Amino acid sequence: MLSGSALKGLLRELLVGLLERYSPTGEEGHAIEYLRDFMEDRLGYDDVTVDSAGNLIASYGDGGRVVALVGHIDTVPGNASVRVVNDTVFGRGAVDAKGPLTAAVIGAWLARSHLSREDLRVVVAALVGEEGDSRGAKHLIRTGFRSDHLIILEPTGGFRVAIEYRGSAALTLKCVARGGHSSNPSAVESACDKLIKAWFLLREAFPSGGAGDFSAALTKLRCGDGGTVLPVNGVMEVNMRVPYGVGEDELVRRLENVLRALDGCCWQITSFTRAVRAPVNSLTVRALYRALIREGVKPGLARKLGTSDMNLLLGKVCGEAAAYGPGDPALAHSNEEYVSLSELMLAARVYAGAILELRGFTVGRGR
Repeated sequence: MLSGSALKGLLRELLVGLLERYSPTGEEGHAIEYLRDFMEDRLGYDDVTVDSAGNLIASYGDGGRVVALVGHIDTVPGNASVRVVNDTVFGRGAVDAKGPLTAAVIGAWLARSHLSREDLRVVVAALVGEEGDSRGAKHLIRTGFRSDHLIILEPTGGFRVAIEYRGSAALTLKCVARGGHSSNPSAVESACDKLIKAWFLLREAFPSGGAGDFSAALTKLRCGDGGTVLPVNGVMEVNMRVPYGVGEDELVRRLENVLRALDGCCWQITSFTRAVRAPVNSLTVRALYRALIREGVKPGLARKLGTSDMNLLLGKVCGEAAAYGPGDPALAHSNEEYVSLSELMLAARVYAGAILELRGFTVGRGR
């Protein structure tokens, strides 16, 4: 049996190794290679492969039911300094989502010694492209990957289980104007003026709120070339978040109502990802709850403001899913991502416990 200090050391080694291999979307290769070697040589997973999309898929066991722990290894850009201060590990991806991935890799390995080969097939997947076009998740769907229970490896604070993610839409708005001299700005509305007006309309119509609300975030604004010429062309990109139950047609209708008064502007939705809600009473949720309770933690449900690969995978590779992981979600994508080794240890034990709970549920159902 692994001692507490040995478990902490193993988690620290794997997480620091992953963080030191900078892996923004599209550049995941070195991190995938490191993880593959670690899982083969140090942990002895039965099968560790890298598919044609670049995803790492590792597994053990021959059981008829499949438990899949699916996370992502890519990060948003920004090579934050990797360091360990006392019990805390800093670095790009410590929270989103190399920390949860690290805990799951070790947690699934811990569960293995308590399972027979016939109990379950346990799969741990490190997907690419989650912070971009989700090409890793789309590849799983396209190639027919299936599981009976799906745990998404995302930060939930270490004690919450997430069953819902809002949808996301990319909105691009372009404006044109006839230009003019900057000495007389009141004579004509510039492209910048129009874009700023559009942003205020959007912000008023879609204020930030909870998981059941719309929201709009301005992520890019470009207009003008400086000097004394009023801007003629401009473009704005806005990330929209969409609550569960709202489709693309409904979002388009709302945007038309908000933006119809703009003159000289056009807009389009360039991508749309549906919101998802997983069954709250599924065996996957119950297994995570029981595992948390066994660790002395009072669990809670969460509805997430963002998106994850669960938005794509739920209903396509599995009918039930839940997200769980260590780390404060508020730190995701920030320049000061950090997670404590104590959080990682708890999460590793919870992942292991959830797998064993699902083995118990499987036996109880006569499988």
